[in-house]
This record gives sequence, C-alpha cells and structure tokens, in this order.
Amino acid sequence: MNGTDTLFWRLSGNALTRPHVAWVWLLEDVPDWGLFVRACQGAVARLPRLTHRVAESPLRTGPPSWVADPDFRVSRHMHRVRLPAPGGTRELMETVEWRISAAFDPLHPPWEITLVEGYETDRAAVVLKWHHSLGDAVTIVAAVRRLMDNGHPAASLRHPVSPADREPPGTGPADGSGVLRAVGALGMSARVLMRESTRALAGPGRSGEGVRSTGRVAAQLLRSATPSPLLSRRSPAVHCGMITVPLPELKAAGKAAGASVTSAYVSAVLGAVHRYHDHHGVLRGSVPVLVPVSFRRTHETGAGNLIAGVLIAGPIGDMPARARVLAVHTAITEARDSVARGTYTMMAGLGALVPHLLYQRLAPTLLRRIDVVVTSVPGLAGTAQIAGTRVVNAVPWAPRGGAAVNVSMASHGDLCGVGTNIDPAAITAPGLFHRFLEDSFAETLQCSGDIATRTRVQGQEPPARGAPRPHSDE
Repeated sequence: MNGTDTLFWRLSGNALTRPHVAWVWLLEDVPDWGLFVRACQGAVARLPRLTHRVAESPLRTGPPSWVADPDFRVSRHMHRVRLPAPGGTRELMETVEWRISAAFDPLHPPWEITLVEGYETDRAAVVLKWHHSLGDAVTIVAAVRRLMDNGHPAASLRHPVSPADREPPGTGPADGSGVLRAVGALGMSARVLMRESTRALAGPGRSGEGVRSTGRVAAQLLRSATPSPLLSRRSPAVHCGMITVPLPELKAAGKAAGASVTSAYVSAVLGAVHRYHDHHGVLRGSVPVLVPVSFRRTHETGAGNLIAGVLIAGPIGDMPARARVLAVHTAITEARDSVARGTYTMMAGLGALVPHLLYQRLAPTLLRRIDVVVTSVPGLAGTAQIAGTRVVNAVPWAPRGGAAVNVSMASHGDLCGVGTNIDPAAITAPGLFHRFLEDSFAETLQCSGDIATRTRVQGQEPPARGAPRPHSDE
C-alpha cells in the first residue's frame, strides 16, 4: 500500500471514521441472477486485486501489504436481497445504510456487491461497496467499467483465475516473517522516507521550495473556519438520501458564474448548509469544508489512492447563489494552488508510520473538526449495462471521515446522482436538510439564466418507462 492507502486502512478501527464507499446503480429491469454472477466473475478474473486481502505487520506500524486470499470465493462477496414493500427510495436507502455500516471481514478482500430486487415494484438496484484503501474514484470507475458489459454480455463471461495466479510478483504475507523482520522492514521504510523527504525538501535547484511547500500544506490543513456548534455532535449512525440533478444545467450554472461545474456543485451543497443554519436561527459566515482532489495523471490508471484533501472555509452566509459559486471557486482554487502532489505523498508516507493505536485515538479528534465533505466521482457512460440490463442512473456515497455530512456526486450520461451520507447526531433533521439541498440545487441551476421547467431538481411527474426517475429522501 502507498501512504494514503495505509491511512484509509487505519481509519477502519473506529466506526466514526470507517472509510467505506458505496455506489448504487439503478437498473431498468431485474437482471438474471445467473448472468449477474457471471458478470461479477468476469470482472474479478480481470481485476486480481479484488482477490487480495490486507496483511498487517505484527506491530501494525508502516504500510500493510496486499496478499492473495487463499480461500477466495466470489460468492462470499455477492448478496441478493429483496426490498420490503413498498420498495421505494426510503427502503433502498435503508439497505445502503445497512451495508455502509457493516464492517469488512479483515481475512478477506474488502469489497462486496448486492443485487437489490423489488425496487419500484419491477426494477432493481445494485449496491457496490468497497474499502477506500482499495483505490480512489478513478481506480474504482475503471474497475466498474470492467463489470459493465456496455451491451456485450459475452465480454463478462470469462472464468475466474485461481488464487495461485492472483498474487502479483513481489507480494507476500507480511505477517509470516516474524517480529524481527517486521522491525527491519519498518526501519528500512523509515530510512527511505527520511531520505526522500530530505531530497524533496533540500534538493538542488529547489532553493527551499520543498520547505515552503510543506509549510503551505500544513498551514492549509490546519487553518479553516471554526466548526459550527450546530453540527458539533458525532456518532457512527448513518442516514442516506439521494437526488438527481441535470448535468448540462449544472455545467451552465458554473460557466455563467465564471467558475467550474465543481464550484457550482459545492456551492449548492453549502447553500443547503446555509438554509439549515438559518432554519435553526444560527448565524454563520463559514464552516470547515474538505474537498478531495485527484493528483492522478492521465497515464496513471493503477490501483491505490492518488488523492489529497483541500480544506476551505466554506461560505454559508446569506448571499445570492452566483456570489456563493464565485466565493467557492476562489477558495478551492487558492487552496489547490497552495499544495503540491509530492509534498502530500511524502506526508502521507510519514503518516503511515504512526502506530495503529495512536492513530485510532488521534484521527477521530482531528477529523471531527471538519463539518462538511463534498466529493465528486467520475461517472459512467449513459449506455452502461450490467448482465444485459441498462443502468439508468448511478449515485455514490463516500465516507464522512468524522464530518457531519458527506455529499457525493457522480455523473451518468446527462444526469448527476447526488448521495448524502449524514450523521443524524450532527444533523438531527436529515429529511429537512435533504429538502434544503433540493432547493439549493434548484437555485444554483438558475445561475445559468435558464429558468425553464427543466431546471427543477425534484417533483416531476413520473416519466415513461425507460426514462430516468427522480429520487427523494422522503
């Protein structure tokens, strides 16, 4: 594992910071179970990492290793459930909450997939869940595309490889070498990190830029708005919701404000946070917001995480939607420009050396100072299929990491699926917050100047069969 992978893995020990990611695909019909199983087998055959488990060192300090699971069975990671009547959005969200809250068995690969039948009577959904240490959004999207047959079911019918063929060269059980070897490996890791750190900070020609970069990263992570007292409580409880937003209108809203689609999206989320505070009579100018950003280059498509988080003072004061979009855009741009990929990578590597027990104690305290996490996930093509059944929409849920709420978005064709992972101890009225989110998106979309009926986020008449449907948390 790299340093960031290790940090995510170490977060597993506390229910408050458990880094589970879920992705729901809403299907047009109920797929044949046999074809669904064979599609998953085909994906696993082409993605050996899905057959690996995590092996910790005896001291649980330093990066763990990925090793082949000798008892791997695809069936262990596949589930099939049926929603209770009436099989609507709330019932589906309860299934998502159930799966997100369940811990992975550390003796087996940390991922699972569930076919949910009985959704909207004659439809189905798929809930994919994985541990963030497996990879970031780019990695998982690449993996998911191998599961999607895109209209060619035969492509997903390959037989899985045997466990002996799954272990990549150079990997082996980290727990079978003894304590002395683990200590030696730890010492070597520390020496390598120190050497690379020195080179990064004082390399010739840099003239101290490494030191300044490290200082900027530390300052950027430490400075933020004061957490809101309204959102101060935390619990491991999970409340999920989802809505659908038109992607072209969201892009147009960002462009009309002279900003990016990401800025328009983050602004809409913060508009909901403003409404929630205003409803409770709490005046706030800003809250600490974490926005994950990818440092992955175009040619980097392998497993693992190449991401960092930029922390901004998210504006939640009373202001027009367009002004909020611009304020968010400025804050994200300044924060992202102040950090460097190499420095983040180095700091994550050093963080991986923190002993497991100390990490368990410190991480929840530090992370709960973040109120909101806003995540954007690369999407799928609108023609995506699984087991011969068309995917009509896709919605992600990223981990809160100790925050009050994580709002995640993924595109699917001309749609954006938005998932809310709410801590009901911090946001005690999740349904109310969800309505505020719908209202804020509708207001943000009006920044494009197109205030036609297509800007509505929710409340449409049910579309004809085969067309995307709106989804609500109510």
